[in-house]
Amino acid sequence: MSAWAWIRKTVWVTSLGLFLSMPALAASPTPAEIAKAKSVFADAQNVSARDADRLWGVPLYGRMLLVIPATRAVIANQPDPQQRLQPQDGVYVGMLPEDVVLSDAPTEWEGVRWTQLRLPMLPQDAGARSITMAHEMFHRIQPELHLAANATANPQLDTEQGRLWLQLEWRALAAALIESGPAQTQAIRDALVFRNQRHALFPGSAATEAAMEIVEGTAQYTGIAAAEPDAAAARWYAAADLVHPDAEVSFSRISAFMSGPAYGLLLDERLPGWRKALNEHSDLGAMLASTLHDNAKESADSRAAVYGASGLRIELADRAAREEAMQAQYRAALVDGPTLSLTALGRFSFNPSTAVSLGADGIVYLTFHAIARWGTLDVKAGGVLVSSDFSRAALPVPTTIKGSHLEGNGWTIDLAPGWSAAPATKSGNYVLMQSPR
Repeated sequence: MSAWAWIRKTVWVTSLGLFLSMPALAASPTPAEIAKAKSVFADAQNVSARDADRLWGVPLYGRMLLVIPATRAVIANQPDPQQRLQPQDGVYVGMLPEDVVLSDAPTEWEGVRWTQLRLPMLPQDAGARSITMAHEMFHRIQPELHLAANATANPQLDTEQGRLWLQLEWRALAAALIESGPAQTQAIRDALVFRNQRHALFPGSAATEAAMEIVEGTAQYTGIAAAEPDAAAARWYAAADLVHPDAEVSFSRISAFMSGPAYGLLLDERLPGWRKALNEHSDLGAMLASTLHDNAKESADSRAAVYGASGLRIELADRAAREEAMQAQYRAALVDGPTLSLTALGRFSFNPSTAVSLGADGIVYLTFHAIARWGTLDVKAGGVLVSSDFSRAALPVPTTIKGSHLEGNGWTIDLAPGWSAAPATKSGNYVLMQSPR
């Protein structure tokens, strides 16, 4: 399984400070689920042992929560500080309460940080599973390494020009990974020329892209560097993902999965010790540029031809036309059309690969789950429009209201006590309101 296949399944959670209040044990994982979890724990421990603290000076393996989404059963590799999990067959079991978002992300609970993973969603392929686990285990230790940057979406990477110069950068990075000597240096120079061209087209994008590479790029670099048997294998794995991207997914939040490993592996070769100098404000591209010891100037357009830009432009023009039609559809439904407005979204999760940017109006996520003070939202189709700072959202108006249960096009809301959908100022629109006490 490539990184692209895992990305399509990955659920991101927006808050790393989730609180798990574990109730009395109501159900238990099955023996088969416990056996599977023990196998996952063993694989994770083996990946960490192979790394032997080489990358970051601390063990990757630590507290893990494996969750069965269908039953919300939890299997942990270590006891929780307050001993709410029960020991069973060498692991610790319990239930994930309804007010906790399911995710593949680090989770704060009882004052300690855990890696949470959805057990059935882990890759079946052993190599891809090891990379995924090392990636997610890195996220658990990321704050103590001072690499928890404030990363935001990069919608410019879903524009026609943004995707063009990003994919040219990726192709040049792939060439650099498999070349050596002067050919590698030229490929690195090309990658940086394409990167700079994109940043010039989209002011401010250099900082936001660099932050995402610190957050997700270093995690995926860690996954590949720790799980692959040697540096050559790691470079070829990373190169394959760079030259064969999934053309249908959004790049706005996931581009760092591709570029981060490439920059990290090249820095391993050309700038030993770079990880010790890394912090949340670092720019991996600038670090790699420091290894070029001449002032050679290259034209982005002339070098683009070497990497098949003509073919990319045709593909991306076709994609842009389809994207424009999709944006018009979502704008009609979620901006111009009658909507239900939400604020204070609480804790939520979403799949970043399905995002559709509507510019200043926000980003549409086709799947979305939120637990907020007004209730629980579940979007399975149709999409929800979310502002860039996640402070508000809009849904198509409800088609059915049955007491505290609301249903719309592809979504449901179960309202908390005292909340209801009320007409908004704009005719035909609704908002969620709390009744006066």
